[in-house]
Amino acid sequence: MQEYMLSATHDPARETDPKTGRWDPRRMVGSFPPSRILSIVGTNSRDYSVAAGLSSAVMGVQSDGLVAIRNAYVYGGARAYIHRSHSGRYGLVNSEETYQNLSRFLFGGLRVEVAPHGVELDRNDRIWQGEARLAIRGVPALIHEQPADHYCPIDLNATEKGIAGPLSPVPLMTINLQPKNVRKCRYALDLNLNLKIISLKETGGTLGFGGHLEQIADWQDTLIVDVEVNDKGAARSVTWEWNSTLAVRITEQAELPNQLDWAPGKSSDGQWQLPVPIVPMGQAVLGSHARLQLSIGLWA
Repeated sequence: MQEYMLSATHDPARETDPKTGRWDPRRMVGSFPPSRILSIVGTNSRDYSVAAGLSSAVMGVQSDGLVAIRNAYVYGGARAYIHRSHSGRYGLVNSEETYQNLSRFLFGGLRVEVAPHGVELDRNDRIWQGEARLAIRGVPALIHEQPADHYCPIDLNATEKGIAGPLSPVPLMTINLQPKNVRKCRYALDLNLNLKIISLKETGGTLGFGGHLEQIADWQDTLIVDVEVNDKGAARSVTWEWNSTLAVRITEQAELPNQLDWAPGKSSDGQWQLPVPIVPMGQAVLGSHARLQLSIGLWA
């Protein structure tokens, strides 16, 4: 490993912070692609009881009790934020959330990336935050959570500019899926991406809550996606719908009505780039050209 890290492909600039010029452990050394790395980021500091809770108290709420959220990921790699502490009975290692993420990352056949495009936020002295939760049908746990009450909401101001940071992954979310040897494995490939957009007015560096209604978002909806695969496990078609526009409960919806354009020539390097329009209420908040971009490709 040491020999590899000091190989001819070593790029000293790659592992330094561009602002300070100092070594940054979140940046990869050598030519190993960051896309092959998964960071499990814990967001529950309260359940870390080591040293009679002293470690948790020192690290603060934006941590897993031992490691700060800002230091718990690798730039350019996939991230999964889960509400678990660093270790112990309610820790990362023993959690269903970590198992589900790792098993798909190591043995999954498809990789899906979700990224916002065309977002134009109304600055006007407002701070914008997003909340995201990801569920896969058949899995009894959320495998990704970034809500405000876990002290890790998405920094939409940075996300709008494409700036990767502790609370602004680029892409917004990466999911690995495990298709079975059947043509359509809906239980494994259904994605529920819940988006909640919140804004707060800032005056002189202080956030104001005068016009704020707790738990009421500027916009909130859930995107439902079905992915159909062929005999080799490659994505074959993608259908979707926003939960707010469904006429029946999602459990009663046999087929999703909207199919993404899956024509030849739409893929780049084996990755399908599929834009999902945002409902009018969402566009009223995020801009008239706002959409979600799905990148779907084989993962091995």
